[in-house]
Order: sequence, then C-alpha cells, then structure tokens
Amino acid sequence: MIDDLARLTPDLASLGWDAELATWAAEAMAGADHEPADAVPGRIAQVSRGYSLVFTGADAVLAASASIRSQAEVDPATGDFAVVVDDGPGDGADDGPVLAAIAPRRSALMRRAAGRVPEPQVLAANIDDVFVMHGLDRDLNIRRIERQLVVAWQSGAEPIVVLTKADASEDVEAAVASVREVAPGVEVLAVSTVSGRGLDRIAERVAPGRTVAMLGLSGIGKSTLVNALTDGIVQRTGEVRASDGRGRHTTVTRDLIPVPDGGFMIDTPGIREIGLWQAYEGLDRTFPEIAGEVPQCRFADCEHRSEPGCAVQAAVADGLIPQRRLEHWRDLQAELALQEEQLEEFARRSESRDRAEAERRRDDERSNTRRRSRSDQRRKRRGGGRR
Repeated sequence: MIDDLARLTPDLASLGWDAELATWAAEAMAGADHEPADAVPGRIAQVSRGYSLVFTGADAVLAASASIRSQAEVDPATGDFAVVVDDGPGDGADDGPVLAAIAPRRSALMRRAAGRVPEPQVLAANIDDVFVMHGLDRDLNIRRIERQLVVAWQSGAEPIVVLTKADASEDVEAAVASVREVAPGVEVLAVSTVSGRGLDRIAERVAPGRTVAMLGLSGIGKSTLVNALTDGIVQRTGEVRASDGRGRHTTVTRDLIPVPDGGFMIDTPGIREIGLWQAYEGLDRTFPEIAGEVPQCRFADCEHRSEPGCAVQAAVADGLIPQRRLEHWRDLQAELALQEEQLEEFARRSESRDRAEAERRRDDERSNTRRRSRSDQRRKRRGGGRR
C-alpha cells in the first residue's frame, strides 16, 4: 500500500516542495560531509519508533530519525519537509538512510505531551486546514469542540468543524446551528459518507497542494472520510460499539495520505482529551467576544468575576457573552496559566541543576589540580634525594 500511495506523489512538487524549500535544503547541506547529489529531499509521511517514512517523489524511504544528527534540531513529525542522506559504512556496517535536516515548519498542530514535565508534541506539520471532527451519532460535546478549536487556531492553519455521520442525526441543521454559535468565523460542515452529503466541499478543501489534518475522537469517521476521498481503502476502519458510540483505535500512527486529486490528509489516532500548549492566541481566536472585552476592563489584573469596571461581566449582563462560554474560557485560561508556572518552575530547577553541575565540575577540577600539584612535588623531592 505504501508504494501505491508514494506513486500518487510522482515528483517533489506534488509533495509541496517549492523554491523556498530548495534554498533551505541547499543551505542546510552546505558544508556537510555528504555530496549534494547524495541528499534526497522529501516529506515525512509517518513517524514510528525511531524511524520516519519519507515520500521522495514516486518513492518512499525508511530513514532513521532517532539519529544524533536529527535530534540536534527537532523531533520529526508527520508532514515535515526533510532531507535524507545515506550515512554510509559505519564501523564496518552500512547505517543506511537517516534524516539529515528538517525544514522550519510553516504551521504545526501541537498539544501538550502526556506526562508530568510540560513539553509539546507536534501532531502534524505544514498544514493548511484542521478538520475539527465530531460525530452526529452522539450528543454534541460543545466544550470539546471549543478546546479543539483553540488547538486548531493556535496551529496557524484554518480550522473547519466537520460534523460526520449526518445520516445518523434527526436534526442536522439544529446541530450545525449549535456549533456555529461557539465557532465564530469558522466554517461548519455536516457530512455523510453514506449519502455523500458535504463530500464535494470537503474535496474542495483537500485541493492540490493543500494539506488537511484531522482532529477528533476514535470512531467518529476520520478513516472512513479518508477512504471516501481516496477512492479506495487506504485506512482500516473499525466498528463503533453500539452501547456507547466509541470506536476502535484503528489508526495508531499519524499518516500523511495523498489523495488522487493532489492534496493530502493527515489521519491521527483518536484523542479523547487534548492538552493545550501555549495557546493564548488560539484561545483569543476561539473566544473573540471575550478577548475583545478584556482590554476594556478597568484593572489590568481583572479576573472578570466581581471587580468594578469589568467589561467582560458587563457584556455577560447585557447578554453579549453567554455565562457558559465565560466559565469555559476561565478554565482554559487557568490551564494555560498553570502551564506557564510549571514551565518557569522547571526552568528554575534546570538552571539550579546546571549551576550545581558546573560547581561540581569546578570543584573536581580544583581537586584534580591540587592532587597533580602534590604529586609533582613528591616526584621532585624524590628526584632531588636521588641526586
């Protein structure tokens, strides 16, 4: 199947490679150990367990991405533009293809990685649109849609809410209207792969040269939508449990999938909860009615609760901002503020560890110097006695 997908990208231009990237690649490889002819440009289609599958124009190369060379820059992500080189013989063995460089990203869909240490995880790179997807075979979760919109806006791409399984809803228009109320400035589409509703508009977004990332729970129809647009089964699809509407995790990696007409879709594993990563701009874009009032408050540190001269509370009282929206905005704002505190604390701890390590090295060096000095003195005394 990989070969079939690679053949849908017959040359570098079909991958989105352009003159700007060509200039970057030439500069990145200048002074490298490899000849320019040995450097193969391409686009990362999948990252898994230390290796990256790279489309290079009618072909695909499996390159080591856990090499020292690639880690010196950034961790690779699906959608990245990159240069692959053959590392040649090493210790008597051929190390094979490795990622030599990763191009600066034009956009990146990011979340906070799981774990105690606050750090980002890139879900998809160099994307034009983010499909925020929700199935109409279940109750609308407005809070989840708002959270995903924050992440989508922060990516630098354009979010579009895609309501899948429209054939399973008794009132599609009411669902669309509900989402539009919380997604100002965002296109909301209801689609069905059964009836074909909305697929023409989806195909327009996945136009030649464009890349779309899909974001949503498992079982809402991401892979099914990919299959519908690629004229074939390129992604496995699983049944949805009738008891709770949850789908099986049929997609386990983030895959860059070329569609026959020339665009790309990045399918991702279903994400139940997506943590924000430094997404203040995305928060403002998702809640513009609140962001527009905040600067009008009398106090710069206004918490928008009961402070005098609070423009946000005045807008709530006038019915311009729903109370529910304000409460969710507060929750997301608090999440980002806590993240900033954690980042500052980890930075302080890291700086303290660095200072302690530097002091330890200085102490070791002073101790070693004293030992060498004493040793030299003893040798001189012994030498003098022999004379």
